[in-house]
Amino acid sequence: MAIGGITLAILGAGSTVLIEKGTPGPKGLFRDFLIGAILVAFIMQLLPESATSLIKNIMTFAPASLAAIKMGGGSGDEEVQVGVPNF
Repeated sequence: MAIGGITLAILGAGSTVLIEKGTPGPKGLFRDFLIGAILVAFIMQLLPESATSLIKNIMTFAPASLAAIKMGGGSGDEEVQVGVPNF
């Protein structure tokens, strides 16, 4: 949680310095830290315990899907159906 909070606080401070040309205040930094920490805690609750296998599966799926996109993907005779699905 601390990593997410620190990361979001750094991003908030960087945007304050670069965009608003000011110095970030402690209230804004603390707010960004809390938002980042809560966001990371919420995301970690939603991720399954087997997050490593999920990431591995995504990494093996991505190159195959990119190759299909580059080659045109599919046979080209798929029908596009619009409207209410017929189950």
